[in-house]
Amino acid sequence: MRKTQSFKGMRRIRRILILALAAALGLSSYTYLPHKVLASETPDESDVQEIQEEIDEQQQEIDKTQQEIDETEDKKQKLQEAKENMENYLADLNRQYASLEDEIQDLNQQITDKQAEIEEAQAALEAAKAVEEQQYADMKARIQYMYEHPQASFLELLLTSGSFADALNQAGYAASITAYDRDMFEQYVAQKEAIEEQEAKLQGEKKALDELQASVTQKQNEVSALADSTSGQISQHVNEIAQAQADLDGKNNTLENQKAVLDELIAEKKRMEAQIEAAKAAEIQASLGDVTGVRTTELEYVQYGAYSATEEEVTALAVLIYCEAGNQGAEGQLAVGAVVMNRIRDPRFAQNDIMSVIRASGQFSPVTSGRFDLMLEQGLDSVTESCYTAARRAIAGESNVGNRVFFRTYANYPSLSGLVIGAHIFSYTWNFAA
Repeated sequence: MRKTQSFKGMRRIRRILILALAAALGLSSYTYLPHKVLASETPDESDVQEIQEEIDEQQQEIDKTQQEIDETEDKKQKLQEAKENMENYLADLNRQYASLEDEIQDLNQQITDKQAEIEEAQAALEAAKAVEEQQYADMKARIQYMYEHPQASFLELLLTSGSFADALNQAGYAASITAYDRDMFEQYVAQKEAIEEQEAKLQGEKKALDELQASVTQKQNEVSALADSTSGQISQHVNEIAQAQADLDGKNNTLENQKAVLDELIAEKKRMEAQIEAAKAAEIQASLGDVTGVRTTELEYVQYGAYSATEEEVTALAVLIYCEAGNQGAEGQLAVGAVVMNRIRDPRFAQNDIMSVIRASGQFSPVTSGRFDLMLEQGLDSVTESCYTAARRAIAGESNVGNRVFFRTYANYPSLSGLVIGAHIFSYTWNFAA
């Protein structure tokens, strides 16, 4: 009985629901149990086609998840590089800050020393002022004395003195006092000007040091602000890296789950194909009766020239033989391989290599259904050694069907003429007229 389309879609809906439930529960792994064909049901090609579509969809989901993982890995790597660059920059800022700190301490010491020099100069200036005041007081007292006791003229000194020498001595003493006061005043003025000049110079140097200290302190504050900002960016990168890693963990779990689903789907498809093959074999057995596996005519052995094949071509031919005649024995398997090689040699066919013959449009049902590619990509372990042997024999030029280039399932066309080997009938023409 044919299954309805809604029934056929139940497996896909079930798989989607299981994936959604696993994601919601945060499960790292789970087992997907695909729909099993009931014992009373026999799967057909539509079942295989449907599950192949599910396999293709699941593979697309895996590819999408893998792409997201790659993008997240790339994002995480860039964040890690940015974090490392920021850490190096922060280390450089810390070195600058420490250097500026040393410079500020040195400037503080210079300012302290300069302040001490200024204070010494100011003390010297105060001392000079005290000397000035004392000199001024002394000079004022002498002037007052001289005013109150005016000096007699030299003639009066001469007349009042006992001798001319005494008069000269008295006059010279007065003159030396006056000269002394003038010299002391000039020395004081020069000393005071020198001290004031030194103080002004020291004050200027201290001002320059203060300005330099302010500039360095400002630069240190700027470096400190940059360091704080960089530390904040580093913390942000750390959080983003952690988020990226958590995202990666989740996506990797999803990828594992998706691959598990794909494995189950592939396994189910193989089970279906095995059931179909078994059903076909049973059908052939029932239709052929005693004739099954027996040649109705003698085999036509021919040895043609060998074909130079690559390992890929040997594998491809072995896979095709397995799909078409895996249960047909050595003779049936060689016959299928010989048909492929006969088409390369037959001028009626445009294909001139193994792969182009195999993939010619509408020629081999396993290729059309997708089973050939699935086996080629994921089922090589199932291909028997006898199929590889048959492929190598056919490639070496051996044929047991002569130059025949067509074959069909004999049970489906019992009235056709041709060479029967096992379940297949082989012919020179497409209509099996001879």
